[in-house]
Amino acid sequence: MEAALSVSEGPAPQEGEPSDPARHLISRRAAGPVDRPITFAEAVAEWEARMAADPGPWETRSEPFLDDYLVPGRAVVVPEGHMMTLTFPFGDMVNRLAPGRPALKIAGDTAELSRLVHVAADDLRAAMGASAPTPHPVGSVNVARVSHRPSDVDDLRPRYDALFRAASRASENMPTLAYMRQTGDASVKPTTTKAAQDVQNLLAGRARVFWRERHELIDPSVHSTAGVQWPEGQPVPRPIGDTAESFARREELGQKPRAPHPGERRIFREKGDPDHVAISAVRAGILAELLDEYAARIHPGAESGIMHLSAFDLTEFISEGIGRELAETYGF
Repeated sequence: MEAALSVSEGPAPQEGEPSDPARHLISRRAAGPVDRPITFAEAVAEWEARMAADPGPWETRSEPFLDDYLVPGRAVVVPEGHMMTLTFPFGDMVNRLAPGRPALKIAGDTAELSRLVHVAADDLRAAMGASAPTPHPVGSVNVARVSHRPSDVDDLRPRYDALFRAASRASENMPTLAYMRQTGDASVKPTTTKAAQDVQNLLAGRARVFWRERHELIDPSVHSTAGVQWPEGQPVPRPIGDTAESFARREELGQKPRAPHPGERRIFREKGDPDHVAISAVRAGILAELLDEYAARIHPGAESGIMHLSAFDLTEFISEGIGRELAETYGF
């Protein structure tokens, strides 16, 4: 099924071509002399290579006494509460980048959140030694308003037939909810088997469910896709812009990332400073770039066509890669 979906990838990005939000990053262009979009796969490969070569934020020294010390230029110190704020958008971001998400245009009051997220990204860069703020990602990249469409594919019918067969086999091999309850089978998540049933109903013409949000009340053009709140036991969608309050509060309190002090020792939760976390400058730089991408995607009027399968590796990198790693630096 993955192979059948992957063949629908569009042609390689061309020089001067606008960035397609369904297939490319929209906060920056590819590195190098040729002005072209950067695909999700290229971005993930670049970030993973940077992480693999990362020397880390500290080194062991014997002076003034044996310990691990943060290295200026290689480390960024972040207040723990601010780190939680910086990674909070990842949940919404992953859902917005999920392959298959229908075409979308942001209609909510999100301008302030978009601005504050970019400011937070620049604060990370400043802690790494950047002297000047970067421009807001909106407007700095030429973004396509119309993305690639299925009808653009010449051999659409053969591809559809191959996908139909693959989807049928994949969905038929999923255990049903009833079987899982009877046997205690936990090999797949309940949401996966529900999706398989949706696919079977769709292929059989019994239903036309193309997409499910985490809750039926969520409108992704104005609400966060990460879930709903439950005040007094009733589901209430959370506007995208609500998160701006957390970013603004951190800015008002002056809780910003900083470079390590000379001779500052490695920060442990069980000793030293429990109110701060230390990450490498490489990780901080990637986090800043991800925040810029989120700022661009939730800005008022931002549009995207149907998200392509190639976004899957990007969502995995955000949720299970760097996102999981950064989340492990705070909390209990």
